Amino acid sequence: MGCVTLYILYISFILSTALSFGQSEATTQRLFEIAAKEEAIYKQIAEDPDFYSDADIERRIFELIEAYQNYLENTSDDVEALILYGKLLRRAGEVEAAFQVFLRADQLDPQIAVVKQQIGTYLAEKGKSKAALLYYQQAVEYEPDSAVYNFSLGQLLYRFCDEFVNAEIYTRDAIDRAMIKAFSNAVLLHPESFDYYIRLGAAYNDQASPDWEAALRHWQKPNQTFKESYQIEIIHLHAARVLGKLGRHEEARKLAESVNHSALQKSKQEVLDEQMQF
Repeated sequence: MGCVTLYILYISFILSTALSFGQSEATTQRLFEIAAKEEAIYKQIAEDPDFYSDADIERRIFELIEAYQNYLENTSDDVEALILYGKLLRRAGEVEAAFQVFLRADQLDPQIAVVKQQIGTYLAEKGKSKAALLYYQQAVEYEPDSAVYNFSLGQLLYRFCDEFVNAEIYTRDAIDRAMIKAFSNAVLLHPESFDYYIRLGAAYNDQASPDWEAALRHWQKPNQTFKESYQIEIIHLHAARVLGKLGRHEEARKLAESVNHSALQKSKQEVLDEQMQF
């Protein structure tokens, strides 16, 4: 399902949610129209990235921001509108303003995963790792079936690993387990994502004591999702490197030699060079 389709579904959800909370149909329709205009811009850019000039994009974003501001003047407690407005502000580079909008949404409803995730992202960007961790954990708690939130939590644990360990929030062993769990959940929930799959494999290496056996099981597990030769050869290179770490150098060399894609030749040679040392 594409991003545009997801956005349309989200707008429909906003419409039904707003009605269920007693907003007038006219008010809800107004929000829907603003969101639909925004969706149309993203759809056009996806279809033709050069359709709008920079000046056109800037003008249209300004008009959308103004439309959300006007809407919120009379409906300042509309959480769904605040979420859409906050996301737009982030896309426009207005990070501080977006943060304040999401804080307002969190005050109105403290159990919305996307709001927790947005606040956590801002805090992580500011280096406030402990606060970010709390918000990311809440996002996963409220929407445990979201691959994005699980993946983001894993990335946060990896990025601030030393800080969390030094602050005694985690032991190193515990944070390694939590990181693997977060990335594993992301892959389980969104198996079509090659990026998630690759990141989980790399996470085994990122542990204080790399679990090479677990890493090899990951890379060698039959996976029908990725069928492009380029993807398959990337997996083969990762598997070859892990085979080398396990002392299975002849197997590693043979697997690396099977990689033919031109863009992977440098990585292939690096793996082969590693095996030449033995």
